[in-house]
Amino acid sequence: MLLKILTLIIALLVLPDLYIYLMYMRRWTKNWWLRALCFLPSLAIAGSAAFIMSSNDMKPEHQPWVSTFMFAFLAVCAPKAIFMIFDGIGHGINWIVTRGAKKRDDSECIFVRLLRILGMALAIFSLGLLAFGYFIGRHHYVVHRQTFYFHDLPSRFDGYRIVQFSDMHVGTFRDGNEEDVQTIVTLINEQHCDAIFFTGDLVNHQSSELDGFRRDLSKLQAPDGVYAVMGNHDYSMYLRYPDEKDRHADVKELQRRVRSYGWTLLLNEHRILRRGSDSLVIAGVENDGRPPFPSLGNLPKTMKGLKRSCFTILLSHDPTAWQRKIVPQTNIQLTLSGHTHAGQFKMFGWSPVSHVYDEWSGAYTQGNQILNISDGIGAVMFPFRFGAWPEINVITLRKANSKQKPTRQ
Repeated sequence: MLLKILTLIIALLVLPDLYIYLMYMRRWTKNWWLRALCFLPSLAIAGSAAFIMSSNDMKPEHQPWVSTFMFAFLAVCAPKAIFMIFDGIGHGINWIVTRGAKKRDDSECIFVRLLRILGMALAIFSLGLLAFGYFIGRHHYVVHRQTFYFHDLPSRFDGYRIVQFSDMHVGTFRDGNEEDVQTIVTLINEQHCDAIFFTGDLVNHQSSELDGFRRDLSKLQAPDGVYAVMGNHDYSMYLRYPDEKDRHADVKELQRRVRSYGWTLLLNEHRILRRGSDSLVIAGVENDGRPPFPSLGNLPKTMKGLKRSCFTILLSHDPTAWQRKIVPQTNIQLTLSGHTHAGQFKMFGWSPVSHVYDEWSGAYTQGNQILNISDGIGAVMFPFRFGAWPEINVITLRKANSKQKPTRQ
């Protein structure tokens, strides 16, 4: 797997360089030192990638190196790849149009130049966008306020307010931005909601990423408590262990730490909140994803002993479980998920991740059931956000007399 990733990285780095060399560099200069400089940044980054992958060392204290590598890789690769695509299209179309002709006319030359200029402009724009998302966007925390209406919401819970936050990936903050964790905790507490729900992926790889954050994470407080479930990254599945027992031990350690913060960790189980004669169920399943992600969720076990008519809020990290299991098998009114990060990039309502997931950001309805997917508050591996800003979701539950779709304010 690592060899395939390394091969892809090298290809993404070298192919644009090779194109630029063949089309331009060898025409501009015969100095082989200058020609070699065309490949030097890519070779340095490819060498760094090989070193990082061969070490299999993802210690939390090495996150600054990982973040720097990812930024350098994308800063070198993306602009050149974009230029190659547009310039290549221009030359390709020009070759088709002028095929068989002895001489090109001026309009065709202008057409090629326009595509070249467009490619250069987009390449520069991509570099600026990348820098903005890396240095500014990742810290642009936003609060999304949403109101969801339900026929069967118990009257005493009308107006009930919750905070959902997801995909914190604490280890990524260990690149010199540890203070952001305190900022996030403060922002959540300032909402003064009735309950706080965390929908998985607290770490990137292992429980030791949480070292030093106990004081901040223990400060999360709400009258009805803080509830959490596990995401795919919380199962220590992205590191090789000499013994599978070591992996299980690390997962248990993460669970122990979460409980020590005063959070209620729901592992295929539920809790019941009561207000007078009314009740509301908070349920949580373990990660229930499609391969290669863990599939440990057990809905029958989670809902055991509950009537089908109970008003339930389900925490389920992976949103694909909603269509696969939750809607067909249950009457759960509100499901809260994360996982997708909205691709950490969103522009004009589009994200690359929209081609991977049917439901990937925001609220979705099917009958009387609602799924809300948080864009997440952190970033996995590469701390970058643009458009899909790091968010917390403040959700107000309202009782409806007639069918109403969820609204985002």
